[in-house]
Amino acid sequence: MVSKLIALEAYPHLKDLDFRILRGVELNMRHHRWVPLEDIARFARTDVETASHRLGKLDSWELVRRRSDIGYIGYQLTIHGYDVLAIRAFSRKGIIEAISTTQIGVGKEADVYAAVTPGGKRVAVKFNRIGRTSFTRIKLYRRDFMDKRHISWLYISRLVAQREYDALQLLSPVARVPRPIGWNRHAIVMEFINGVELADLREGELSREDAEGILDMVLDEYERIVEFGVVHSDMSEFNIVITEDHDILIIDWPQYLPTAYPESIEYLKRDITVLLNSFRRRWRVEKDFNEVWNRFYNAWTRSRGG
Repeated sequence: MVSKLIALEAYPHLKDLDFRILRGVELNMRHHRWVPLEDIARFARTDVETASHRLGKLDSWELVRRRSDIGYIGYQLTIHGYDVLAIRAFSRKGIIEAISTTQIGVGKEADVYAAVTPGGKRVAVKFNRIGRTSFTRIKLYRRDFMDKRHISWLYISRLVAQREYDALQLLSPVARVPRPIGWNRHAIVMEFINGVELADLREGELSREDAEGILDMVLDEYERIVEFGVVHSDMSEFNIVITEDHDILIIDWPQYLPTAYPESIEYLKRDITVLLNSFRRRWRVEKDFNEVWNRFYNAWTRSRGG
């Protein structure tokens, strides 16, 4: 479902004090589930009355939420408030000058919006929304969080964005992946891609022969990436983009694993299984699993010095 970036509706009305208040809530959420009003005022270098008034505005714009039934008045930053802080950081660093209010891509765990740099170049901004996914699922496949008992969705979204940014920096010089431009909190700025996700192609838009050619390109590219030392860990038709010049890009890398991890072989096997099954199901492209798997197992072994 396409939705607007709520943070942009409030952004023009925000004062420097509002950004200090939002930053105060953000930092103090490390220590409080609901940040006391007094702590926020102290951080923002203002009096309690002024902080309370501005927080009322921020609450009405859905940038914070308020709670008073806990023995004191406390506040939490919402994902929209987190968006505001990330946008402000990108703007002050000269990474983006303007951003679209309507998303151009959506997934279970992220929204993507078009933006423009100060030089007029079109880029994409990906905001992670990990809170859409259940905590149980997060703990099953986000190894970075499995040993943490008390975590916030904002913190998880930040770590996921940082992890994907690191992966794109590592891979973009050698592989067909989006080129990263900047990272802040839960958001990544990357090159704008003119293309379509493979999963979004409707029946009849891709012939079996064309689908087989795309699968061959994906397998060749992924084999090179594995030999380079990286396993995607979430490969599917949703993470393959067909560009306007009929090339491919492999996207969504927050779950990547170095092949040095022994368990990476199991994730690689799952990637190949999912990939071949999706092409068989949608476009009747048949590949011998054992033949393909031997290629990737050998690439995985070579990456480990075997």
